[in-house]
Amino acid sequence: MESELFSEIYNCYFLVVRRILDEAAEHGLSESDLNCIADTYGYEESALAIVPKLVSGEWNLLVKSPEGPSGKPLFYSRVKAPEPLPLTGLQRSWLKAVSADPRFRLFFTDEECWKLDLSLRNVQPLFYPEDFSYFDQYSDGDGYELDSYREHFQAVLEGIRENRILAIDYFSAKNHLTTFRYLPCRLEYSARDDKFRLMAVRVRKDDSLSRLTILNLSRIMRIKDTGKSLEIRPDIDACLEHSLCREPVVLEISNERNALERTMLHFACYKKRTEKLGDSGKYLCRIYYSRDVETELLIQILSFGPVVKVLGPESFLKQVKERVERQQRLFAKDCSNP
Repeated sequence: MESELFSEIYNCYFLVVRRILDEAAEHGLSESDLNCIADTYGYEESALAIVPKLVSGEWNLLVKSPEGPSGKPLFYSRVKAPEPLPLTGLQRSWLKAVSADPRFRLFFTDEECWKLDLSLRNVQPLFYPEDFSYFDQYSDGDGYELDSYREHFQAVLEGIRENRILAIDYFSAKNHLTTFRYLPCRLEYSARDDKFRLMAVRVRKDDSLSRLTILNLSRIMRIKDTGKSLEIRPDIDACLEHSLCREPVVLEISNERNALERTMLHFACYKKRTEKLGDSGKYLCRIYYSRDVETELLIQILSFGPVVKVLGPESFLKQVKERVERQQRLFAKDCSNP
């Protein structure tokens, strides 16, 4: 197919009919079943436009059988196994572009990447990595292209899918090498830090679950599969809720330089509540966070400069003052030693 932005085979009616054919290939569908599918996956008027043409045979895709158990006829698909939708030229071009990102390859084996590269060898990418400039991203991101990093990443992915308990050797921020057993639950990516983090629950010796922990993928030294798995996955959202500090960080956000939109986008991964402060043009935002990411949140808030003011709590405000004073001392030292 050509590099078209839109194609009729991806529109709503095509997708509704395809779902009907998929289900009708497995078992008979009554006319009410057809209407239900069209109402669920289409627009309000989809059933009126699609079902009569299928039932009457104008669209010769269904076979009408004798009356079923309910006394009403059933419809079966003439297409036993509908072919998968082909990729448009635009989709292939986009896929070629994103597959060049080293983060993309973390989710696939070498063989899968090789097959994809082979199938896209004659495709022009939609864009190139050098087309983008990340002005607010740290330069010490994770080493996605390292074999050890990919190995650890894929071991974590499998652990999440299979609910496996993993023994992880981890080099902490305090330069301590620790070894604990964890149940990996969720991977999270920080665009600002350009790093992946693992949300995992510590597992005790008796295989009971302890507290939620956040690990940086780049600090994992070794992963060993313990051969054990759990049948029930813990509610990670409830664990996160439980790990939140009792007192949220309270911010006053001005509306200068599009500050509100920027902060809401930047802090989208946090639980927060925002309200407008009367007619002042300012907003009050309460951010609920885990103690494990307190330093990162502090740095993120300071990066907004004067458009964001920290109002509390006092313990967090104290850290803000200490960090700002330390930056001032470093700046003064640099100026005195040109």
